[in-house]
Amino acid sequence: MKKFNYSIGIDVSKDNFVVSIKGLSFIKTNLAFSMDKTGFEDFLSSTYQFKNSSICAFEPTGIYHTNLLNFLKTNGYNVSMVNPYKVKQFSKFIKNKPTKTDKIDSKVLAEFIQFSQDTIPSISEEKENFRQLIREKEFISVQIAYIKSEIKRLLYLVFPEIARNGNVFSSGIISILKIFPSAFSIKNISEEKFISSVEKYLPKKGRKLDLKFIYQLAKNSIAYYYPHYEKILKMKIDYLTFLEKQKSQICEIINQLADKIYKREIEILTSIPGIGETSAIYFISEIMDIRRFENSRKLIGYCGLDPIIKQSGRYKGQWKISKKGNSHARRIAFIMGSCVRKNCPYFKQYYEKKRNEGKSYMEAVIATSTKLLKVIYSLLCENRMFI
Repeated sequence: MKKFNYSIGIDVSKDNFVVSIKGLSFIKTNLAFSMDKTGFEDFLSSTYQFKNSSICAFEPTGIYHTNLLNFLKTNGYNVSMVNPYKVKQFSKFIKNKPTKTDKIDSKVLAEFIQFSQDTIPSISEEKENFRQLIREKEFISVQIAYIKSEIKRLLYLVFPEIARNGNVFSSGIISILKIFPSAFSIKNISEEKFISSVEKYLPKKGRKLDLKFIYQLAKNSIAYYYPHYEKILKMKIDYLTFLEKQKSQICEIINQLADKIYKREIEILTSIPGIGETSAIYFISEIMDIRRFENSRKLIGYCGLDPIIKQSGRYKGQWKISKKGNSHARRIAFIMGSCVRKNCPYFKQYYEKKRNEGKSYMEAVIATSTKLLKVIYSLLCENRMFI
């Protein structure tokens, strides 16, 4: 990293940001600016003389820092993201008290970037946006899983027989429940009327539902009349339909962008037996650029899979992983490790070796995931397929 005469620590929150400027000593400290056009322009006026000979340090703050970051880049400032965990440890080192405020943080950031060259290389906005799309898809998937659990819970009350028979989330069953959200609502009409009411809404393709069987389930149901729960069930089904439509739309966008941004990386990752395209897209969206990592240990640390053991004298603590890194990357790395141990002879052999050494299932899968990350690092750096 190029050496700069001045460092500018910028601590960002939702509504404002606090700035400290340091050369050999602090020149300006605790300058507060609003997170709007006026605040941005005031920042330029206060720091313009340092622009070409300084570097601005940010901690990643979700999305709140993004507009300011792009504003500074556009105006020719040197900007860099710093590792929040390392800043926290640095703060403990230089401070005697554990006090944490925005004003202290801006000074710590200025000192840290001046002291350390360990920064997070800037990533293209396109890749940053792609990662947010992936995380949004993940968030929607979690919501879908939750709402499905809620729907099934309600069905065990209003129509338990159908909840126990077949896939209640098939398009056919969902279509029926939108019209008749309980056994009680079905049993009070004739079989002919039930069939004629739902037939036109059922999907034309796929396996046909036995409507007579469903009607008999309703007629013999133990469920009572719960009008309020019926309304809640219909609302939840509507919400599920909305979420699934959202997921379908975002998946279409993701697939188009993935082929444009990460086509080669996805080809390399999917050349490893057991890693599918979805897992590859999820993983590469989190690491974004393999050149960000000096070696495979840095990648493993970023995923939080690096082992730690607390030991003092005769005491030896339990083995565990640090979990200090990116939780999204860690989750997908663990999933990929579980898959390759079943589908790839190379990793299957490694997993079995760890089990034979006395490792637990979890320890062996984590070790396999770590091994996989080392292989992925080499493949991506060398731009070659897995053989």
